Amino acid sequence: MNGVSSMDLILVRHGRACERDSVAWPDDARRPLTVEGRDEFALLAKRLGRALPKVDLVESSGFVRAWQTAQLLAEHAGWTKPVRAERLEGDESELLPSETPRHRFQRQLDTLMRAITAMRGIDTVVWVGHEPILSHFASLLLCGDAARARVAFKKGAAVALRITEDVQLRDATGARMGGVAAQLLWMVTPGLVSRMRRA
Repeated sequence: MNGVSSMDLILVRHGRACERDSVAWPDDARRPLTVEGRDEFALLAKRLGRALPKVDLVESSGFVRAWQTAQLLAEHAGWTKPVRAERLEGDESELLPSETPRHRFQRQLDTLMRAITAMRGIDTVVWVGHEPILSHFASLLLCGDAARARVAFKKGAAVALRITEDVQLRDATGARMGGVAAQLLWMVTPGLVSRMRRA
């Protein structure tokens, strides 16, 4: 990290998981990584560990596929063991009374913004979660608008953002809330790691 006012946030989408199947996985939260997904992500995690040997906090969705991805980071990158964070479980949360899916999504983005704002002072934070919340949150941090930047968050991808300044954002009700802005440091996918390995 460069200076006390910045922090690095690494957003990681879970690795390749078994296909949705209401018979095999009636509870989608229980759907695991495939063998190939585990192997691909293990390679990526090793590279991440070499490039970034220490992180301060790893939080993960408790869904099996995300949790397994976070555990692979601990095992192969040597990063700290994950802590469950329900806020990273994306659009699977239940609607509040009289809430539309769009309002729920905005509420989730607001929750993530409040969480990352409260974590200022921690040098490097890793969040392991799901689409579409991760790409929209990255867009919000980069552009101040959750829909402006198109971040192609492939399964198993990791994006590093440096959060550098406070900004004033508004939540779903229009109320002011503290916020942050970020710059893109890097993005890596399992496919890129595989191609680099063959080169």
